[in-house]
Amino acid sequence: MKKYLHCIIPFLVGTALSVSMGLTIWIGFFLVFIPIGLSVSIGFFISVKYNNPDLGRKICLSIVSIVFLVFLGIMQRENMQIEETVFYFAYFINTGIFTRVLIHYAIAKVVGPLIFGRGFCGWGCYTAALLEWLPIKENKVIPKKYTYIRIPVLIISLLIPFILIQLGYDYYNRHIYSPVNGAFIETHKLDQFIWFLVGYISYYIIGIILAFVFRKKRAFCKIFCPVSLVMKLQTRFSLIKVGPNKKNKCIGCGKCNKECPMDIDVQKYIQNGKRVLSSECIFCRNCICACPVKAIK
Repeated sequence: MKKYLHCIIPFLVGTALSVSMGLTIWIGFFLVFIPIGLSVSIGFFISVKYNNPDLGRKICLSIVSIVFLVFLGIMQRENMQIEETVFYFAYFINTGIFTRVLIHYAIAKVVGPLIFGRGFCGWGCYTAALLEWLPIKENKVIPKKYTYIRIPVLIISLLIPFILIQLGYDYYNRHIYSPVNGAFIETHKLDQFIWFLVGYISYYIIGIILAFVFRKKRAFCKIFCPVSLVMKLQTRFSLIKVGPNKKNKCIGCGKCNKECPMDIDVQKYIQNGKRVLSSECIFCRNCICACPVKAIK
């Protein structure tokens, strides 16, 4: 029973965030953080009980994607991609209003990584929710030269909304004249939904293509995802990391490296008695479950 205790922590954290922000900022947070925390707890439990992190992660990501795509995306017309974050940051600069999108970004991708690293990538990413279910058995290593593609993608993702803002595009409060009604009507909700559809569909198409071309489900994360770069610095100093189990010695079988979806040399860290410091670690737990002598924890 003791080995399952840590599984409940994400649910408790999600509940605490829901109560603290749901009662003070927006009641909808009860339908965001509690389901997310619960889904991660369920995923961890399945991962530990059946020694199957892939299944646990797939189920967790599927539930999380419903929250982000259906509730926040379709129902609330909010897009959690980096472009909308730039729009809302500009809105915050002008008005002082810290919106829900910025709260998500701060928790999951700015401040959060100082605690749980890139755990969001492993257990909360709505793009990975689809990629994890692809029928690809291989996990081939991505040549390092391709990982630099993320840098221009990040720059472009930041420049597009910035340029539009400079040109006078008001993403948050846009109105257009309707000759039918003979008045100005609000269109920002429609704009938000269009950005949401274009962003997610583009990421899914690119992610699927890269996965099959490179024979790796997480090829998108290594090659194209701009958000991964936003979290890299904080992840380096995160409190929660995979590390060696001092009770058991690594036998150098290499199974941890083979199972790592992010091409990290986990074995080297463990054999040297160090925690995995790589900013590519998404805390997927594959290495922990793959180790035959339980030398990783």
